[in-house]
Amino acid sequence: MSLEKANLTPSREVDDGRTETRYNWRGDWVVNSRERWQNLKVIRNRHHVRESTISPDKLTYHLITVYMGAPSRQQSILSGRNFNILQSAGNVAVISAATALRSWYDDVEQDDIYLHLEPEFIKKVGAESAGLDPDKIEIVTSLDSRSPVIESMARLAFDELQRGDDATATDLYADSLANLLAVQLLRQYSSDPLPPEKNYVNGLTNRRLALVLDLIESDLSDDLSLKTLAATAGLSEYHFLRMFKHSTGYTPHQYVISQRIERSKELLKKTDMSITEIAYLLGFSSCAHFTHQFRRKTGITPSEFAS
Repeated sequence: MSLEKANLTPSREVDDGRTETRYNWRGDWVVNSRERWQNLKVIRNRHHVRESTISPDKLTYHLITVYMGAPSRQQSILSGRNFNILQSAGNVAVISAATALRSWYDDVEQDDIYLHLEPEFIKKVGAESAGLDPDKIEIVTSLDSRSPVIESMARLAFDELQRGDDATATDLYADSLANLLAVQLLRQYSSDPLPPEKNYVNGLTNRRLALVLDLIESDLSDDLSLKTLAATAGLSEYHFLRMFKHSTGYTPHQYVISQRIERSKELLKKTDMSITEIAYLLGFSSCAHFTHQFRRKTGITPSEFAS
């Protein structure tokens, strides 16, 4: 692969999301969650790039790249060391915040999913899930690794986001995914990996579970946050996720969707409300979103159920 610079052009942003930079970067944001989720940013990008530079002062977050495209040769300089890597589909690169990195690539289209996690969020999850000292948590950069768990999470996030308004990708879903992703980073890419997990055999106590379920049932249209549900149970977000699933068989997000569908069945049979009215009453983003979830749970559409 040639290390010659591509033609230099000034950096500029284009209205449709396409970007050109002095490194001859050009591409399209296929999906971008910047404006939709708080703790996890997800970008699917198909682009051509020959040379890229990451400045420590610009990289304020931990960057996870999951490679999705055809094999491509990457040469990088990291901490004064040279790396020659054949990136292929499923490879995972983790670049910790404030890292300086310069890379050159083959002249082929890249297809990547980028995940951004804030260092403070990682520290919070480490402290709450395993009692780690936040000041001692360090994510280690790795340019060439495999992590089926992270790859799976990246694909899940992308699959939800690309469905747009018909997606189930609420803050509750995103926060749950972000917590699980943070724990996986701490397990696999930390200078001091997480200790073995405790096994919460009994799940939530009856009292804690009742408090959470009552909160969910009180307003199924509300997009409850993971933080609110965990606080109601008096637990950290990560521990609440594990214990809730042990107790109910569902993630919090799955449980909310399930209860919305059950409530919709009552409304379809006992009221004259339209499908569109029911969809928005129960917090679905659109009638199509409601229909998709209803069919997914019951095997038939709301109209078929009501008839």
